[in-house]
Amino acid sequence: MAVSQDRIILIFLLALAVIIFPAQGHGASIEYEVEIPTLPGGLTPLLSSVSDSVGLQDNPPDSPGLLRRRMAGDIETFVNTLKARGYFKAEVAGEVDTSVTPQIVRFLIDPGPRFMFDRPRLILEPDAPTLHDRLRETLDRLKSGAQYSSGTVLDVETALLERLKELGHPSPVVRDRKVIADHATNKVEVSFAIDPGPAATFGDTEILGLEDVSAEAVNAELAWKKGAPYDRRQVDKTREQLIRTGLFRSVRIDADHPDGSDTVDMRLTLLEAPHRSVRAGMWFFSDLGLGVTAGWTHRNIFGAGQELRLDTEFSENLQRANSELILPRMWHPRQSLGLSAQYEHELTDSYEATNLSLSAIARRPVSELQVGYGLAYRLAEVDKDDSRRFNLFSVPLLAEYSNADHLLEPTSGIALAARMEPFTDIGNADTSFVLWSLTGRHYLPLNKNRTMILATRGRYSLLAGASRDNIPEDMLLYAGGGGSVRGYAHQYAGELDENDDPLGGVSAMDFSAELRFRLNREYGFVVFADGGGAFSDRNPSDKEEYFWGAGAGLRYFTPIGPIRLDVAVPLDRRSGVDDLFQVYVSLGQAF
Repeated sequence: MAVSQDRIILIFLLALAVIIFPAQGHGASIEYEVEIPTLPGGLTPLLSSVSDSVGLQDNPPDSPGLLRRRMAGDIETFVNTLKARGYFKAEVAGEVDTSVTPQIVRFLIDPGPRFMFDRPRLILEPDAPTLHDRLRETLDRLKSGAQYSSGTVLDVETALLERLKELGHPSPVVRDRKVIADHATNKVEVSFAIDPGPAATFGDTEILGLEDVSAEAVNAELAWKKGAPYDRRQVDKTREQLIRTGLFRSVRIDADHPDGSDTVDMRLTLLEAPHRSVRAGMWFFSDLGLGVTAGWTHRNIFGAGQELRLDTEFSENLQRANSELILPRMWHPRQSLGLSAQYEHELTDSYEATNLSLSAIARRPVSELQVGYGLAYRLAEVDKDDSRRFNLFSVPLLAEYSNADHLLEPTSGIALAARMEPFTDIGNADTSFVLWSLTGRHYLPLNKNRTMILATRGRYSLLAGASRDNIPEDMLLYAGGGGSVRGYAHQYAGELDENDDPLGGVSAMDFSAELRFRLNREYGFVVFADGGGAFSDRNPSDKEEYFWGAGAGLRYFTPIGPIRLDVAVPLDRRSGVDDLFQVYVSLGQAF
């Protein structure tokens, strides 16, 4: 269809007008800067963080009107933010200075005095004086005379509801919350009106999602009992215990409490984790050479949470194979029994030893500790100047505590372990002694984002009750190496014989301080210093007997833990004995 010449001319003129006279505002964005006065108590960065004028500065408006509208929105936001911090008399104004380029959005702020909390009030509906008294400690977190913060009010409100759930009331409801600011006294009165709801007890428990794990294994981890008063802490404890078993990838616990009911039915929805896992590792220490490790675990081998672990380690000087079967809930709901068998062959500069060890050790939590006790047998053949055989029975007793936040890359917390184990040789009464051992580790973050950590550790061990000659050489105490005093070869931080081979001691002490820096997501480095030694006396005190080493290392962080490369030098180097330096490569931190 033909297009008329008049229409063609009209379209051409319109296009030309668009090119010559572009729409007003497009391409005319108003660049600006923002001025917020310096205010006390960290208010300036707080207001900057909630300001659209600041946050959208890289996206400037197209007209003066839009810029003023952005500023007006900030004025309202600033007033509300200052009130939330207790500045109820704050005055906020703004202006746009168009006399300069770029223009300036300038805020004029007088925060006024910061209001203080008055004595808080709690109203229970219906009234329950005994329950009110048990909530007083939680309510008193709003301390009279403390600086007002809306965040504190919300935190205390949440804490009151959680406390009621710990006291047998599963469905409390906040009916009203009043915050009244008295401009005459500059105080804020906060009152909560809460309906605790009916008291209730635990009812039936339903378990969903089980495939290979038995319901018995799950029921054994329940912290609550049917008919007991409802307590939210028992729910959280159950979730923690189920996750700790390693049997489940996820644990969800729902409480079903119909209105007016005096029972709470519990529903557990579980997703089982893979029960089998394979692990492998490799290390290189310049004093010991190359080593490899491998292992296999089945966490549910008999269907009720029993765990079987098989591990092996192989290097030029050490071959080890270990198996352990862990049986949960043995003789006590929180007690496990570990049955272990181990074969080991070790060749050092001082001796060659082959031993077979069997043990049965029960473990259970006691308050914040993990304690253990059991029986063990060790058949050993040790060849130094001549070959000797030992048949050792022992009674290991141990106690452990740890609140470290991570297994392979801890950044905070402490870990302590104590062990006492009396040994006796059924064929030689002179070979009876007691091993005492105390170890500790501490991790201290030096900045908020935990990229700089001060890690320290210490160990003291003692063999009491027998002379050094009556103790198997592979059970004497040594120091030196990648897990002890770095910079010295394995077992060489101690006394030497006439051939410059380690003698071993009846006591040993070593300690380390390591400053760890994380540079980014993948890399970090450390500097460290170690000290210690192995001693023929039970109470070493002469500082000249200690050995000292220092060094630095790199870390490459992986999803399964950091790979470490450490280089250490001996500070008390003995000519012809100690190398100039030692190198250590392995998975995980040094301690």
